[in-house]
Formats: sequence, structure tokens, C-alpha cells
Amino acid sequence: MLPRLLLLLLSPLLVALPVNSHAEDDLRELIMQLTSEIKELKTQVSQSNARIDDLEQKLKKSNEDKLAATASPAAQTQAQAGAPSASQPPASASPAQGGKPVVTAGDVSGSIKIPGTDTSIGIGGFVKLDALFSSTGMGQDTRGNQRLEVAEIPVGPIAEGNDDQISLHAKESRFWFKSFTPTRWGDINTYLETDFYGDPRLDTYTPRLRHAYGSLGNFLAGQTWSTFVNNLAFADTLDNNNTVGGLLSLRQPLIRWTQPFSVGKLPMEWQVAVESPRTRVWDSRTNSMTTVNTNHYPDLIARVNFNPNWGNISVAALGRQLQYTPTALNEEKTVWGGAVSVAGKISTIGADNIRFMLNYGDGLGRYAVNNFFADAVADNTGRFDTITAYGGMLAYQHWWNKAWRSTLAYGFARADQPNYAGAANQQTQSLHANLLWSPISQTTIGLEYIYANRELVNGQDGELQRVQFSTRFNF
Repeated sequence: MLPRLLLLLLSPLLVALPVNSHAEDDLRELIMQLTSEIKELKTQVSQSNARIDDLEQKLKKSNEDKLAATASPAAQTQAQAGAPSASQPPASASPAQGGKPVVTAGDVSGSIKIPGTDTSIGIGGFVKLDALFSSTGMGQDTRGNQRLEVAEIPVGPIAEGNDDQISLHAKESRFWFKSFTPTRWGDINTYLETDFYGDPRLDTYTPRLRHAYGSLGNFLAGQTWSTFVNNLAFADTLDNNNTVGGLLSLRQPLIRWTQPFSVGKLPMEWQVAVESPRTRVWDSRTNSMTTVNTNHYPDLIARVNFNPNWGNISVAALGRQLQYTPTALNEEKTVWGGAVSVAGKISTIGADNIRFMLNYGDGLGRYAVNNFFADAVADNTGRFDTITAYGGMLAYQHWWNKAWRSTLAYGFARADQPNYAGAANQQTQSLHANLLWSPISQTTIGLEYIYANRELVNGQDGELQRVQFSTRFNF
């Protein structure tokens, strides 16, 4: 536009100029320069117009995106929650957008959900150190130097150099894995847990399977706490084997059905199970206890749980066939035995509680105290019969405040042994008293005093006094 206007202004002057050869040359040169400038300006104007059009298109597109984002309910929810706006790219895109799957919290506490599935998984456990100062050693490479094993308490004169023992180990440290998957048949749960008590040697850490089970709705199969045992009634002790008199903290392979119901407003449940059988027999000819694993029937257990808001109470019944082929005869002997157990945990004042177990039965043996009583006895003539055993445990837990707590627990167990089983265990008792500190939920540090004794049928006895210091760190 400017060169064209300039030509119009100059045209009168150009007409008025004298016409000669030099003037014509100058005029021709001037016109050529002006024409060149006009072409260049046209090119610049075209480029500017193209840029303006491009900017207008981008501005229009940006306004449309903002309008759509503002109108979207999802975008409004994100904005209220402080999420990135539509004009900002999200931190992680969904798989459909080509990004990585987002990891979210699982459906059960302490788990995460596997991306793209309904399965929640979790891992955890704890690291525990036990330092034990014992008045009596249990001998070389025995678990009794690592936890309370009353069957290993020495009786009679104590061997020289075995009058005291100091042991430090971390064998109770555990690792667990769990999963949870909802289905139309009910929830599928799995649980796997190990510790390191697989070898009795103090310096050998061999993994040992504690729990390995799965459940679908009310049905459970695998290895876990025996249905005869109410593990909610166990005393809160640092010692891994808990107190005697209560049932053994027995875990074994089983198949179980649990059915919740209620009476009035009282929530309850009944359980029935078939569990792995074993028979412990005291053979008077060998004067020792042996274990038989070739049973014909599983152990049969039924239990009813009462779950009021002030605690938990259970009543359990056990029926089992005991089997043995005495060394005096080449003939298999079988006998049926049974037992009952009442156990529970009752809240008292504040967070304080009472825990108890009472057990009685013919053939209670291996369910009572670890490796202590036989289920049945075989005499010199080959006669085979059950052994009656009974016991009880009572514990009181007191919370000094939210971080400090103490437990005082006493247990007693006895078996009615025949007189000819002189070297067999007849009774045992134990006392636990502790002070535990948990400054945070993941940590417990404590000190515990343990007293236990053991008495044989022939009158020999022995006792143990122990102080245990433990630290536990959950992960």
C-alpha cells in the first residue's frame, strides 16, 4: 500500500520532469526499485496473515477445551479435590491412554490392588530379637534355650556347666503374604506365613511354615490354628510358646466350615473341621514316647463361638481315634478318645482384659502341652488305652496407659499316668509376668520373667527361671 501511494504522489513530478535519455533511465530504475519493494511487502503481508490465522485457530481450540473441561462433572470433581485441570497433563495416564496403570489401596487393610484386577495383596511381618537369661540350660542344640519348652527342663542333678545359659536369637522374626479377591461365590482369601524355627540349633535359621491356607466364603482349607484352639485367648507374652495349661498354639493341616448366626442380638458362629491326625504313645517296653502318623481317621472338631461386645467365649469338642502297634504284639491297637475346651477373652476396666482356657479329656495329650503328654499308653502286655489329661490357664492384662501394658499369666497341666510309666511327665506349671512398651504401634520393647517346673511320675522334678528381653519391629 505504501509504494502505491508513493507513486501517486510522485506522478505529477515525474510528468513535469524534462524528458531526456538520462531522465528516462533514472525513471526506469526508480520504477523497478519500487516494484521490487511492493512484491517484498506483499510477501510479508501474506506471511503475517497466515500467522494470524494460525494463532486464531489455536486460541479457538484452547477456549473450546476450557469450556468442555468446566462443563464436565468429572473435571468439577477433580477441581474440588485439588486434581490437575484439563489444561495440565495428569501425573499418570490410564492404560487406555497408553500410560502406566495406577496403583490404588486394596480392599483390606494394609494391601494394594493389582492393577487391572479385583485382587488386593499385602506383605508384612516383623523382626524380633530375643535375649534369654536362664537359670538352667536345656542342653546342646535344643529349642528349650530359645523359648519355653517345659518337656526339656532337666530333672534330677544338673550337669556341670549347664547351671545357667544365655541365648540371643532372632528366630521368631516372621514374614507373611496375604491376598483378597471378591467373587460371586464369596471372598477368596489366602495367607502364607513363615518364621525361622525350622532347626533347633541356635545359630541356624531355617525357614519354617506357620500358616498356609486359602478360604472361599465360609470354607477354609490349609494349615492354620487348630479349630480346637481359641487363639484369641492366648496370653500376651514375649515367650513364643506362651503359658502351659492353655492349649498348645497348635497349627496343622485342616478343612473347616464356619457358619455365622445369632441368638437374639448375640452374634455367634459354629465351626466344624477335619484335621490332621497324629498319635503320641508312651510305650512301657521302650520307656519312651513315640509318634504314629499312620492313622485311619482325621481328628474331628466342632466349636461354637460367642462374640458379645465385651469379649469372646468359645466351647470346643474333640473326637479322635488313637492307633498303635505295641512292640509286644504284631497287632494294631485302636481306641477312641475325646476332649473339651472352654476358652475366652473378657474385657474388664478400660482396655484391661482377662484371658482363660480350661481343658479336659481322654486323648487330650498332644493338644495340651508341646511334646509333654502322650495321648495313650501301651503296657508290657500290649494293652493300649487313653491317658486322661487336664489343665487351665488364667491371665490378666493391664494397660498402664496407651503405650505401657503388663500381663500376669499362670498355667497348670497334669496327666493321670499309670505307675509303670515312671519316666513319663506327670505335671507342669508356669508363671509369666512382663512389662511391654509400644511407643508406636509398629514397635514393642519388653522385659519378662518366666518360672516353670516339670515333674515326672517317679517324683523327679526340675525347674527353670528365666528373664527375657525382646525387641520387635513390625513392617
